Amino acid sequence: MLERLFSLGYSKTFAERYYQLWGERAIKIAEAMEKPLPRCFRVNTLRIEIPKLTKLLNKKGFQFKRVPWAREGFCLTREPFSITSTPEYLSGLLYIQEASSMYPPVALEPKPGDVVADMAAAPGGKTSYMAQLMKNKGVIYAFDVGEERLKEMRLNLSRLGVTNTIIFHKSSLYLGELGIEFDKILLDAPCTGSGTIHKNPERKANRTLEDVKFCQNLQMKLIKVALENLKKGGILIYSTCSLEPEENEFVIQWVLDNFKVELLPLHYGEPALVKPFGVELSEEIIKARRFYPDKHNTSGFFVAKIKNLE
Repeated sequence: MLERLFSLGYSKTFAERYYQLWGERAIKIAEAMEKPLPRCFRVNTLRIEIPKLTKLLNKKGFQFKRVPWAREGFCLTREPFSITSTPEYLSGLLYIQEASSMYPPVALEPKPGDVVADMAAAPGGKTSYMAQLMKNKGVIYAFDVGEERLKEMRLNLSRLGVTNTIIFHKSSLYLGELGIEFDKILLDAPCTGSGTIHKNPERKANRTLEDVKFCQNLQMKLIKVALENLKKGGILIYSTCSLEPEENEFVIQWVLDNFKVELLPLHYGEPALVKPFGVELSEEIIKARRFYPDKHNTSGFFVAKIKNLE
């Protein structure tokens, strides 16, 4: 059993952890991450209506199925040539985006006129989706520390026709300096990325428990800042592309223990873990959701929806 995980390149530490979390299923999850994910895209309704674009692509021989949790999202089942070389892509009528990445903006439900923060925004996939859901009305304050990724983000937002976003080349730990109370905040947190082995195979062997701890500390700091700058009744979406409970369920348990908040139910994915490694967590945590490569044909992903009560 563990031998199979070793043969796929997992370190002893992480192979043992995954077996402890999921038993036999750990192999299915690991094997699913060896395969490439389907290429998915989002129709950019700032520039075109969904039926118009799907018709244009069908005429060119592209076939696709809808992403269950994203009205504008589709995954390709037939790609006669690269969709990124089509005029539709180049003129910003669509954006290539992994299916699980579409869920945080949908779960946040930003509305036209909202004041929103995106705390780790580049290269802009989730930011542009929020702008689209907001119909370019209201404002998004988008933070990121990665200079190259921010350059890519500027190009993406320009191509997609996003006009309601202000970009900050700065850590969102300084969010409070703006002196704004936000209606909604998206924190797609920096993480170990253990759910993205399909595109980062080196993470099977080179991650350590110290990396997990480092990310957890940063995630807690970011959530604290988010809640301090969120209106009473405001919504925070916390998401990661990590499989590790320390970056997911344990972080949410810490939030429940230290802040006046309520977890709101989400309806896609599997319920989060309430007894990872035998540690009993609040039953509330099953309202958060996990996406798994073996079941949802996506990267490993975690999403929690938090309502600020003070």
